Amino acid sequence: MSNYQKGDGVFKERAGKIYVHGTINGKFYRKSTGKKATAINKAWIKKQDPLKILAELLGLNINGSNEIKTSIKEVAYEALEMQNEAKKMSEKHRKNKLRVVEKNILPFFEGIPFESISVRNIVSWINNLKENYSFTRVKFMKNLFKSIFNYAKNDLRIIDYNPFESETIKNIDLSWTATTDTYTTKEISLILNESIGWFKIYLDIAIKYGLRPAEIIVLKWDDIDFDNGLLYLQRSKNVDNEIIEHKKVVGNKNHFRTIPLFDSTIELLKNYETVKSNKEWLFVNKDNKTYTNSQSVVDFHLKPLLSELNIEYKTLYALRRSFASIMNFAGQDLESIQKVMGHSEGSSVTEKHYITEDILTIQDRKNQSKKSEQLFNTLIKSEV
Repeated sequence: MSNYQKGDGVFKERAGKIYVHGTINGKFYRKSTGKKATAINKAWIKKQDPLKILAELLGLNINGSNEIKTSIKEVAYEALEMQNEAKKMSEKHRKNKLRVVEKNILPFFEGIPFESISVRNIVSWINNLKENYSFTRVKFMKNLFKSIFNYAKNDLRIIDYNPFESETIKNIDLSWTATTDTYTTKEISLILNESIGWFKIYLDIAIKYGLRPAEIIVLKWDDIDFDNGLLYLQRSKNVDNEIIEHKKVVGNKNHFRTIPLFDSTIELLKNYETVKSNKEWLFVNKDNKTYTNSQSVVDFHLKPLLSELNIEYKTLYALRRSFASIMNFAGQDLESIQKVMGHSEGSSVTEKHYITEDILTIQDRKNQSKKSEQLFNTLIKSEV
């Protein structure tokens, strides 16, 4: 069966550029040739077969069985290009999407013709992502790939069915579950008491205020108001290890907030200031620069300390979860905990994924029981 007939296609001018339209295998395509509508290019198109040019532009290849297949690479890049034109994405957002296509989509699907990508292929891909990325990142990549299929179906019309519309893919569980363990109250006490030098200050800030690691490594001396005992959080590092300055609260993840400091923390900071090695940043590496990311802190400082204390390593982020749990069981109200952590007020995330009884030792539980007994006995007198 013939896939196309010569003449079944047309070149068109639009906004000073030359486009080619045509139908291949019953699917309609529209694509820019990338050429301006100059006299030379107008003469060029008169000598060309529109559908052959269209096939080349879309990455369609005629194989031995005379069947045309679509290159996922070409479709994905064009979808991103059109999304950018329609929404005028920021350069950062555009690069983020492009990186997902090149790093996470193409390596998995490039050997499969676009029309042949199945629900099973996509389920396998998502499950693989779940093992290596956070739930928010997996959702972002899933939605991006879905938008590429939407473009292929609705704009290019090269497919009749978007596999992302299947109930199987819709029902994949991408809800967040806590994967971060927590350090117990006894372990936290050891960590705070046995740490020394700048790392003691780092841990003090991480444990007593539950800051995100990406916030701690970019703290500046100017962020500290010693007179009023306040810490101003206004920047963090993103997934690309770029320092982002925050000027307001955006969404549920608040990086812009003011935290009242404990007297003990202020004293530590004052002592640390007298021996600081950098006038701008609180914490710097051996080259006197900010840490690229928190992994160096983990590998060269946290893990050795925990090994020395015979404490199991449970990630650096686990200190944040320990803070939320400690303050909760100490009696701090949830709203105050959320303000310090940078969670939105009333968010279920704090209670559902951060606060856990795992921090409590047997002695902690006994102490809680004694307090409960005392409260009970204030109203009820009973004989043993």
